[in-house]
Amino acid sequence: MPPSRRTFKAPHGSGDRLIEPPLRASADSPGHSIESLVDNNRLLRAAFDTRVGDLKLWELIAATRREVLTVAAEYTSHYRDVDRPGDMADWIARPIVMGGHQPDLFHAGVWLKNSALDAYARKLGGTAINLIVDTDRCSSTSVNVPLGTPSDARLEEVPFDLPGADGVMPEMAWEERGIVDSECFTSFGKRASAILQPLEPDAILRRWWPLAVERAGECHRIGLALSQARHSLEARFGLETLELPVSEMVRLPTVMVFMGWLLANSQRLHEAYNGALADYRRVHKQRGSARPMPDLATRTVDSDEGPWVEVPWWLWSRDDPRRRRVFANTATPGMLTLSDMETLRVELPISLDTSPSKWVDALSRMEEHSLRLRPRAIVTTMVARLLVADVFVHGIGGAAYDQLTDDIVRRLTGCDPPRYAVVSGTLRLPVDRLFPQTVGPTPQSQLADVHQALRDLEFHPERHLAALAEQPQALRDLVTQKSRWVETFPTPTLARRRCREIRAANDRMGFYVQDVRRMLLDSVGPLATAQRSQKVLASRELPWCFFPEKTLKNFLALENV
Repeated sequence: MPPSRRTFKAPHGSGDRLIEPPLRASADSPGHSIESLVDNNRLLRAAFDTRVGDLKLWELIAATRREVLTVAAEYTSHYRDVDRPGDMADWIARPIVMGGHQPDLFHAGVWLKNSALDAYARKLGGTAINLIVDTDRCSSTSVNVPLGTPSDARLEEVPFDLPGADGVMPEMAWEERGIVDSECFTSFGKRASAILQPLEPDAILRRWWPLAVERAGECHRIGLALSQARHSLEARFGLETLELPVSEMVRLPTVMVFMGWLLANSQRLHEAYNGALADYRRVHKQRGSARPMPDLATRTVDSDEGPWVEVPWWLWSRDDPRRRRVFANTATPGMLTLSDMETLRVELPISLDTSPSKWVDALSRMEEHSLRLRPRAIVTTMVARLLVADVFVHGIGGAAYDQLTDDIVRRLTGCDPPRYAVVSGTLRLPVDRLFPQTVGPTPQSQLADVHQALRDLEFHPERHLAALAEQPQALRDLVTQKSRWVETFPTPTLARRRCREIRAANDRMGFYVQDVRRMLLDSVGPLATAQRSQKVLASRELPWCFFPEKTLKNFLALENV
């Protein structure tokens, strides 16, 4: 199977981890390790002969790595200590391991990526950088907290901030999302911990949340407060990683050069994106134009302007922070017009005939005028994988979708992109320890047994009768009659009658087993409730801060992996 077609599944057992490639090569696979992946990626990157404006790709890569390392160290040093190497050239030359995620309260399997970044970087003698994807939509400011028992558990939605002043969640990126209700934010740790206490009395949330409150007072952005507080805790755990918001990375001049080049090739990018989606759907046998994501659209407003092609960015303004789709038009020579096809429209001197310095000036002026042009996920990972990271670490979902990125890169450059690593894990509440009476058959298996018994009652009611000699004569006659028809060979002449007689006997015998049926049906409801409860308590999607510190440290420790 080609590297771009790899598939992964989340580990099932609590505490299980997926680390691909492993930190160390095994005797069975001596060439399968993080070192071999980095060596292979550097060879792949060296094969790129693409020119971005007047720069060769390798020149842009070196400059981007310098800027990213510098700005990431500066950003991280605002809230925790950072060790900066004195030799910048050596720092740039060393491997960079990068990953990223939205700044929400993600589950422990996502957090494992940050530990893997650190472990990979230590193994390689390089630097680990985690991207805070604050350009993604802040879709919720609440989390589901489990409560109850294995027989009757449910999730209670607990807010850490109000959705908005009018109670409606706005269409807004994390980088724009401030705190609406400071009292709600401050009290979240105590409120959620109190609900969680019967299931996990020692969750790290109560002790950690005051740090998030402290960081909120400094940065005034809910996403940065959560990520900086989490990153400060990682420092206490011994992780030596840098962090950088995507909103800061896309302001770097070298990144603007690459984004300008992509925008100058907006028609090619549009076609490559949709072509990659079509191939993905064909390979994965997915129907419909919305999976795994919608095609980029084409619109025609004025025949003199020609078509407007959608490009994979978001656009909004400081006055109206709703993220909107972006359409590009190249009807004017030497200019690129971007619009949300609603209220925003901006003309930029971006084309293949203009210099990269003009691209950077134009994109910088957008920032100065409070216009935000932010890449979607595929462009973000393309920047990270092509310009910065020696290896990018994905979760399972990102690894599946980044097959699209691979295909787009090949279509745009004719070269194979660097490969990525995949890390995930599973951590569940210790339900068996909290409720030892639950050890044994699961509600799911018991429910399956009940459904099988109900089916058997329908087709073989005689199996569920007491001793036949103790039954009424009419019932014994039905059993005998059915037995004779079952033993009758189904000739073409008798086949239909045989079937009807057996069904009729079963129906009449059903009267005598109705108490058994009623007992089984009465058990379905409680078992279904217990099954739903077990699913709630066994979820791997619970936020990492719902677990004890010792459990988290053991889960994140990768020294022996």
